[in-house]
Amino acid sequence: MGTICRQALSEDLNMAAFLSSPGASNQYSWRKAVCVIWLAVVVASAAGLAVFDAEVAPDPEVGRAYLLHGDYIGAGIPIGLWRDLHAGLPVPGPALPRPGVDPSVPWDMNQYVTPEGVEVVSGVNCIGCHASPFMGGLVIGMGNSFADWTMSGGDMTPLKIVGGLKYPPGSDEATVLKRFFRGADVLEGTTATPFRGVVPAFRLEELAAAHRDPKTLGWSDERVFDPSPAIVASDVPAWWGLHKKSSIYFNGMGQGDAARLIQQIGIVMMDDKTDALRVLPRMRDVLAYIKTLEPPEYPAPIDPKLVARGAEVFAASCVSCHGTYGPGDAWTYPNKRVPVEEVGTDPHYARAIATSGLVDWYNRSWFASDGATYADATESYVAPPLDGVWSTAPYLHNGSVPDLASLLNSFERPVRWRRSFQDDDYDLGRVGWRFETVGPDTETGPEVYDTTVEGYGNQGHTYGDGLSEEDRWALIEYLKTL
Repeated sequence: MGTICRQALSEDLNMAAFLSSPGASNQYSWRKAVCVIWLAVVVASAAGLAVFDAEVAPDPEVGRAYLLHGDYIGAGIPIGLWRDLHAGLPVPGPALPRPGVDPSVPWDMNQYVTPEGVEVVSGVNCIGCHASPFMGGLVIGMGNSFADWTMSGGDMTPLKIVGGLKYPPGSDEATVLKRFFRGADVLEGTTATPFRGVVPAFRLEELAAAHRDPKTLGWSDERVFDPSPAIVASDVPAWWGLHKKSSIYFNGMGQGDAARLIQQIGIVMMDDKTDALRVLPRMRDVLAYIKTLEPPEYPAPIDPKLVARGAEVFAASCVSCHGTYGPGDAWTYPNKRVPVEEVGTDPHYARAIATSGLVDWYNRSWFASDGATYADATESYVAPPLDGVWSTAPYLHNGSVPDLASLLNSFERPVRWRRSFQDDDYDLGRVGWRFETVGPDTETGPEVYDTTVEGYGNQGHTYGDGLSEEDRWALIEYLKTL
């Protein structure tokens, strides 16, 4: 069914008009009926309904619909309260057309109906981290280096007061808000990052897991383990390399069933494992969709002679960690973990996770039941696949290096640097975000990345330092083609 509707779309037919136009020619009438059925299945699946009793193959299109409309966050702000709070306010761009979603809801949040029957706007959804403004559009699958978590974990008291006045105790809306605030409260004052562009994903999961029974995922007012004393934030990896990976996360900790691993986004506000069981089939669809994603192509002319030379440099210097590249399935990827002592990059992230109580909690949890997944945290980083690497600045696991030119020549890396956070301010020559160096006596703000802050150092990965200037630029030219 999806194939027929995709064909209709490929013929430049607007789906809404296609389904509703009474004057459509008879040759499309049978496809209209099929598309109505197909869309009903997609919408029902996105709402978490059981469309089929039997196990079916994951569907990428159902996965995309659930990613953009689904209830995997677990709770949110009732739509009536949301509209009261956002009336007349501008909606942060870029726009993401989503049928049925209130125009006031930004692209990094979902609108859906909870199991209680309450229509809500969620907290940050999956693409809040795994989609990014870039060159005038929104690229799903690109790590979001525009996110601003410097003010996260704020006081929810004013919102609680307004919500309490609008919804009486015991109402379904009050129940949903209670679940929303319960998750938000444990994050209060403990998730803010030192500057823009890095995401405290590990910290969010750690704090929420510390208040959940590992087997039932039910909420515990008392902590079941003590979280790490300091925040750990990172860059966001691109999704389009996931189909090559045998593990996820920068340290390779996430092993096994990737659908369960990515499902952990719901741990902050879900009810218990009942929610997890309901959502899991749809997360398999989401994973199938993620595996269809491809990186954007480099948008400027490329020198083929320089590319050929760069390919030779890559084969001699980079293949053992980052694999080989070619059309279709003509690639290899070693999934290589490199100890922090060897790669030399900032060890704070890997060490903080390896010593966190979250690792033991996860391995005793519902997520790891039946051996489906497990956490294997070591003091190492996985050398990532480099598909679309030209578009994934900033570089290193903590986003401390603004462009490929300085990644491959560590002597050029700025200690403190500022970028404009304009999505078109990209240097296609140096391959990365344009930046200005900021002196030690200059007043800082959230736009200044400071590599002297613990956990955000730009050291290590000095493998390009030994290349000649000619070979280095040839390598950069080759990397534009991946």
